[in-house]
Amino acid sequence: MQLEFESAGHTYTLDGQLVPSVSEVLRPIVDYSMVPPDVLAAAAEFGANVHLATHLFDLGELDWSTLDPLLVPYVETWKKFLDESGAIVIASEQPIAHKKLGYAGTPDRVLMWRDQHVVPDLKSTAVVPRSVGPQTSAYAKAWQSTRGGREPGRCCVHLQPPKYRVHRRRESTDWSVFLSCLNIWKFNHAS
Repeated sequence: MQLEFESAGHTYTLDGQLVPSVSEVLRPIVDYSMVPPDVLAAAAEFGANVHLATHLFDLGELDWSTLDPLLVPYVETWKKFLDESGAIVIASEQPIAHKKLGYAGTPDRVLMWRDQHVVPDLKSTAVVPRSVGPQTSAYAKAWQSTRGGREPGRCCVHLQPPKYRVHRRRESTDWSVFLSCLNIWKFNHAS
C-alpha cells in the first residue's frame, strides 16, 4: 500500500487513486455556519499552530525561544498531559489509510497508554465538537487495518491551559456515523 499526502491541497492518494480525507468525509456533520468567517479562519489557524507546536515538541525539535507566546501554554499543557498520564507518543501527525474502505487521514497522535494503543485528537477549541467521536473512530479503524491487532482506544485531549481534560470516546455509534458519511461521500462522488 502506497499512501501519499499533499499538504498544499490536503489531498491523499492511495495506490495512485485519490481518496477522501477523514475531515472531508465528516464535513456534513460539522456545522460552523454560526461562526463569522474571520473568527473561524483565525481559530483554524491558531489550532493548526497548536498542532504544529505540539508535533515539534513530540519530535524534540521545538525551539522554545522562537515559539509564539500565545502557544507556550498549550505546549506546556500537552507536556503536562504526557508527564502525568505516562502516555508515550509512538506516531505524531503520521498519515494513515484504510485501503479496503478507501479513505485516509492524519491522526494527531498515536499513543502507547496503559498498555494499549490510543488514538487521541488534540483540541484547543472552547468546546469539543461531537464529530471527534466519528473522527477518532475512523483513525482507529485505519490504524488497526494497517497494523493488525486490536482496535486502539480513542479519546480527545482537550487543552485548556493550564489544565487539560481527557474525553474518552467509547460510543459504539461513532463508527457507524463515519461509515454513513463515507457512503454519502462515495455516492456523491460516483462516476
